[in-house]
Amino acid sequence: MGERSGEDGLFAQAQIAPLTGLAESLGLDRNAWIQTATQPLPETLRLTMHHYDVDWTRQQLLAMGATPLSWSIGNEAYQLPFARGQAPRDGTRELLALLHDTGRVTRQEAASMLPILVLDPKPNELLLDLCAAPGSKATHAAERMAPSGVVVANEPISGRVNMLASNRGRLSLHNVMITQHDGRHVGRIPKPGFDAIVADVPCTGSATSRKNKDVWWSWSPKGGRTMFQLQVDIASRGAQLLRPGGLMVYSTCSIDPVENEAVIAELIRKCPWMDVVDIDESKVDGLVWHQGLSSWTPLNEDGNVSDKPEKVPFFDERYLPPNEQELLDALPKTRRLYPHDNNTGGFYVALLRHREDATPEGVAKTFIDKLAKRREDSGWESRRLDAPRANRHTVHGASEQEAAVIIEQCQLTTTDYSWWKRGKRMAIAPRLVHDRIWSQETPNKRGDRWPAGTFHPLQVLHVGLPAFVSKNGQWRARQESIPLLYDQLSNELVVIETDALMRLLGDEALEPEVIFGETTPPQGALLMRCHHPSGTLIINGWCGTRVTLMLDKAERRLLSIRLGLEEEE
Repeated sequence: MGERSGEDGLFAQAQIAPLTGLAESLGLDRNAWIQTATQPLPETLRLTMHHYDVDWTRQQLLAMGATPLSWSIGNEAYQLPFARGQAPRDGTRELLALLHDTGRVTRQEAASMLPILVLDPKPNELLLDLCAAPGSKATHAAERMAPSGVVVANEPISGRVNMLASNRGRLSLHNVMITQHDGRHVGRIPKPGFDAIVADVPCTGSATSRKNKDVWWSWSPKGGRTMFQLQVDIASRGAQLLRPGGLMVYSTCSIDPVENEAVIAELIRKCPWMDVVDIDESKVDGLVWHQGLSSWTPLNEDGNVSDKPEKVPFFDERYLPPNEQELLDALPKTRRLYPHDNNTGGFYVALLRHREDATPEGVAKTFIDKLAKRREDSGWESRRLDAPRANRHTVHGASEQEAAVIIEQCQLTTTDYSWWKRGKRMAIAPRLVHDRIWSQETPNKRGDRWPAGTFHPLQVLHVGLPAFVSKNGQWRARQESIPLLYDQLSNELVVIETDALMRLLGDEALEPEVIFGETTPPQGALLMRCHHPSGTLIINGWCGTRVTLMLDKAERRLLSIRLGLEEEE
C-alpha cells in the first residue's frame, strides 16, 4: 500500500486503490475520477433563513467571495472560494467559524443537502430522521418545515445525541424532537404514522474520498456487503412507520451499488407497499447527476471484476442486480452523484412512496394487526396500559398558567407553541407535537394501547427548544432562543444605545442609570434592544447593582467585530 503522507502518496495510492477499481466498474473515466476524487472539497454552507441577522450574514458571505449553489432550490446555500477548512487567515477563518457557532450559517457538504432537497418536506408535516446525528439533514429539514412542521431526530449513540442537541440549540430550532433508538427499532407514534422519512443510513463512505482521505487505503469491496443488511433493516423500519401517501428518501455517501441499488431492490421485496418514484428535477434545477444502475458486477478485494462472483467474500445473491422486471424498471429512477459532476462529494439518493392503494386502512403498516380478526372472534378486548413511571429526565407537558407566567416575565407577545418542562427549563415546540403525538393513544403490536399524555413508546430525550430557564421563581429567555423569539418580543424592551453596548462589550459593568435613566431598573435577567446601522440587535443582560452582559464567548466576539471594537484574527 502507498505512503499516506503528501499529495504524491495520495495520488500513488489512488492509482492502485480498490476504490478506483469500483469507479471504473461503474463506467467512470479513471483519470477524471482520480483527478477530482483526490482533491479537497470546497467549503460549502447553508444560510440560516429564519435568523434575524440573515441580511447582514449574507453580506459577510458575499464579501468572502461566496457564490450561490444555484441548484439548491428552496434555501440559500453557498460555495466559498477556498477548500474545506482552509479559509484565509485574514479574518475570514475566524468570522466563518463565528457565523457557524452562533447559528447564522451551517457548514455542510453540498452533496449531503440532496436528501432534503429531493424529499422537500412541508410545514404541518411530521418527519422522522432515522439516523440523524450530527444533525445536518435533520436541521435542514426543520428549517424548511418551520414553523409548524416537526422533525423527530433519532440517534442511537449517546455521544452523538449530544451533537444533535447542540446543533438544534445553535440554530434556535423549536421544531425538533430528539429520540434515542436503534434505527431498526424506532418506536411508534400514534396513527396514522409519519408523513415523511429520512433514511440516510450508515455506509462505507466510498464517495467521501475528498474529505476523508483514509478511504483510499481503508475501503474494500467487502465493506458494502457487510453493511447491506443493516441498511435494509433501517430502511424497512422507516417503510413500516410511514403513512400511506407519505414519502421516504433513502441516501448514502457511497457509490457502491451493493449499498444503494441492491438495498432499494431488497427493500421493495420486503416492503411491497413501497414504490420508487420519479424525483422532481426542478427541485435541484441545474444539478448534474445520473440515473441509478440496473446492472453491476461484484468486485474482488483488489477492486477488479470477479470472474466468479459467488467466490467474493460475504457473497449473497441479493447483492447482485435484480432479475425482477419491475425492479429493473424502478432503479433508474434513483440518482447517483459523482465528485466530478458538480465539484462535490459523491452521493446516492432514492425517493419512495407508500402506495395508498396498498394500505386501504389509511395507517402505517406497523399498525396493521394480522391477528385482529382472530382476537375479535375470541372476545378479546384492547386494554389501556399504564403510562411508564416518570423520572428526573421525563419531559412533562406544561399548563397554560405556567406558560402565561413566562410570557409575562419575558415580555413576549402572543405565542403559538406547545410548552414542555423538565427540571428548571421550559421548552417550546409546535402544537403538532401535542396534537399528533402527546395527546393521542398509541397501539402496541399486541393491540393494547399506551395512554395519551406520554410519548411512550418513543424514547424522547428532548422536545423542542429549551428556551427559558428559571431561577428563584424568575424566568429568563436563554440566549439560544433569541433568534426564534425575535419577532415575538415586546416593543416595551429597554433600548440600549450603541455606545453603551460597546462599553459592555469592553467588559465594563455599567450603572443602571446609564441605560435606564430615571426609570426604575428591573432586577435580574433582561433583554435589551439595540438599533444599530447593521441591523437591530437583541442583547441578553443582567441587572443588579450594575448592568452586565450574559452572552457566550462566540456571540460576544462576533458582536465586538461587528461593532468595530476588535479586528478579526
